[in-house]
Amino acid sequence: MRKLAILTTLALACLVAAPVAAQDKQDKNNRGPLGGVLDTLGSVLGTSPQKLHGTVVLSEGSTFVLRSDDGRSYRVDAASLDPQKTQAFAPGQTVTVNARGGGQAGVLTATDVTPDATSSGKTFQTVSGTVQEANRQRVLFKTRDGLVLPVDVSNVNGLPYLAANQPATLYYEQGSKQEIVGVWVQPGTGQASASQPNTPPPATSAPASAPSASVPSPQSIEGLVESIGVAELKLQTSDGLAITVDTSGVDRQALRAIGPGDVVTVTGKGGATPDRFVAQSVEPRR
Repeated sequence: MRKLAILTTLALACLVAAPVAAQDKQDKNNRGPLGGVLDTLGSVLGTSPQKLHGTVVLSEGSTFVLRSDDGRSYRVDAASLDPQKTQAFAPGQTVTVNARGGGQAGVLTATDVTPDATSSGKTFQTVSGTVQEANRQRVLFKTRDGLVLPVDVSNVNGLPYLAANQPATLYYEQGSKQEIVGVWVQPGTGQASASQPNTPPPATSAPASAPSASVPSPQSIEGLVESIGVAELKLQTSDGLAITVDTSGVDRQALRAIGPGDVVTVTGKGGATPDRFVAQSVEPRR
């Protein structure tokens, strides 16, 4: 009887040890099911590393906003990095970010940021206004000219608190059907000093792409519509000049019939810089 009990105990020990040993080997080689559980737990707790590539939307101090290549926005804290390294990139530059943090729940903490050697220099369009209401999925944004925009922010992570009637700046891009796609909502009436793609520079320094002479005022200009934003459109004239047209004073119904690729006549006056024009009316060429 004692011999039978000993054999039974040894058999049970082998049955238990075999899968444990196999599991240990699998975890060491492939991380296996246990590794997957630990990775998932790390993601939930915000300790799992992430590697993101995208475009800097705006930068304020040691914090910046990244628009990733897959169409998500993240607020990233780079306070732990060398300040000289974080100052090396600017809004519109593409970078690779290694980070840890809350992802969907909050701010990411950067462990490394590497600017691309070559960057497209992409910038995002902006419009000022006020927040009407906000939740985790949507922000109701009212522009200064009274246009109310429901902005989907389900892919925007780490948004700051947005109170009703709070002044803010909406960063956006245009979708495949020319719809407004929200990229970020920044509280306050002003934008970060380094992230004002649509704010005219001082009159003493015109951008390299600006025409050499100011657009006369008042007058009409004609050109090809390159893109249409919430309160402006990009126009290329027949002589190759790139003009940004402020359409905040134009009836919204009139603008609905106009799209990229249309040739239009804009009546109005010159803006603060040579490449700006303030429209009173925009008419498609018949």
